[in-house]
Amino acid sequence: MKKFLSYLTITMMAFVIASCSNNDEPLFNAVSETSDFEVITLSDSPATRSTGEYSASQILKFKDQAAFDRTLAKVKEMDDSSKRAFFNEIGFDGAYMLLDKADEELDHAFDLAEATDSITGVKIIRDCVAKYDGILKFSDTDLSDVTPCLPFKDEKAELLGNNEGKIMIGNQLVAPQAAPGPVYNGGFIKYKAEVKVKNGKYTSYFRLGRIGQNMAFELETYRRIVGIKKSDKKCCYDGDLEISGNGKFEKARIHNGKGAWKLYSLASVYSPRVNMKMTNFSSTRNSNNKVSKTITNILVQ
Repeated sequence: MKKFLSYLTITMMAFVIASCSNNDEPLFNAVSETSDFEVITLSDSPATRSTGEYSASQILKFKDQAAFDRTLAKVKEMDDSSKRAFFNEIGFDGAYMLLDKADEELDHAFDLAEATDSITGVKIIRDCVAKYDGILKFSDTDLSDVTPCLPFKDEKAELLGNNEGKIMIGNQLVAPQAAPGPVYNGGFIKYKAEVKVKNGKYTSYFRLGRIGQNMAFELETYRRIVGIKKSDKKCCYDGDLEISGNGKFEKARIHNGKGAWKLYSLASVYSPRVNMKMTNFSSTRNSNNKVSKTITNILVQ
């Protein structure tokens, strides 16, 4: 039987219901007759039947582009707990739930590994990784990094896509597309300047360095045990950065930042040494846990 959903329950989204009183905009309501989308299998869709393809993979089929845009905007506003409740409610195990489950299982494997000897601990973690090999993506360059990732980079597909990132809008099957982002010439080169804040078993890091000829910084959160690392890719960061030297300075406000970012300044203007001040560095693992730190005479490489 096809599963239909238009809206979230009142307990999940009371604040959304309160703010969306316009009758022209559908509310999430499990019993509404006006559904923005339905959960189907690809074999149910006219697009796959017409091409002769067959797949029993679940997919979200949206009424039209406007329905997709409405749903995406609402889901993006939810926290992780609300997203899980939403997908459980509609019975959709797509990309978001797949990655969430793998992440949770790996965290549990790390917890078990901490309570045993190193050889057994490594096996527990590697067995968990093997379960998702070929389904999720793991680092090709760092074998100690077992952070699970989806095999595509498309924010929309990561939220509403099936395990392959596919979405159906009307009768059109939409595949995931690479999300635009900063493209830098060269990787991040780390200086001996680091600020960290620990939240539970994960530690968040701010690192100063350069990318190409420009000053830059890198943001990362992970836990490590028996030489194996697992990152929190959902984590975002806040903080106020100031670098100075040779009469030059630059300030940068980090808000919901991720990854590595270039600054405007060329590294050469601070050579041979630069000073750094980070104020109220925090991550979304605990935004109230803030760290401030000043580091001087950092060698510019």
